[in-house]
Amino acid sequence: MNIEIEKKNQRKSANIKREKLFSANKNTQVNFIRNLEKLDLFKKAKIIGSFVSIRTEISTLEINHFILKNDKQLCLPKINGMSNELIFKEYDFKSKLVTGKYGTQEPNNNNQDLLPEIILTPCLAFDMQGYRLGYGGGYYDRTFDFYEKINHDYISIVVAYSDQKVDKVFHNDLDKRIDYVLTEKELYKIK
Repeated sequence: MNIEIEKKNQRKSANIKREKLFSANKNTQVNFIRNLEKLDLFKKAKIIGSFVSIRTEISTLEINHFILKNDKQLCLPKINGMSNELIFKEYDFKSKLVTGKYGTQEPNNNNQDLLPEIILTPCLAFDMQGYRLGYGGGYYDRTFDFYEKINHDYISIVVAYSDQKVDKVFHNDLDKRIDYVLTEKELYKIK
């Protein structure tokens, strides 16, 4: 079977599973924050890329508050229409957001682009080999590839429920491995 068909099928079943997890785990924000605090790299980092959750993604509201309370510069992704990579713009809770492609919330500002040291990343599923199943647009993978080409050091952290783990995420040569998985139960180092 073709890898793209495998990924599409895996996306469909992972989305159904995540919807059930979302309903069952609404009050786990404090656990995600506790596990993020364990990462020494978080304590040292100054610029953190996060996202505003949509649909049944884990709510990032408290995580984003936590980042700001710890005197970090929080930035959110915006799709760069020219390259289809993500650019990260500074965000605080006074900043305006606009609805972007796919219904995501993006910063509505012309602030300078930031290069995050840590990038919190959404997913539908993940495996312990370091692959994540995204929505299929490839934006994070292209961004990670770009950062590698310009020699920008960053850490990628998938934010997921522990039950979103699968034995194997179907992937191809364009899919980039992640460094950590942040769940309500643990922070897993991959690489």
